[in-house]
Amino acid sequence: MRTAKVVALSVALLASGSALAQEALCAIEVKAEESERTLTIACNATEQPSLKEVEQVLAVSDPAQAKALRDKLMGAAAEACAKQVPKIVVSRTANGTLTWKPLQ
Repeated sequence: MRTAKVVALSVALLASGSALAQEALCAIEVKAEESERTLTIACNATEQPSLKEVEQVLAVSDPAQAKALRDKLMGAAAEACAKQVPKIVVSRTANGTLTWKPLQ
């Protein structure tokens, strides 16, 4: 009987620990493949980085592209937050798509 209580308590602690770990990620660090600059984006905030920050991190040569790239960057950040990935590297393809992967 005592063993069952210890096992039940251990399972409860383990479950609560993993739940806390999932909630612990509140921001991610974003680095562009073609730049050494990084940007921190909050997972639970509605604030977006400035267009200037996006231009600097993604090395945008045409400022007219910054708004669309910021939207794509925020989408990548949201995916990374949902998957609990604290650091990502993003890259742009020739057709303007923004992809991300965990930063190693």
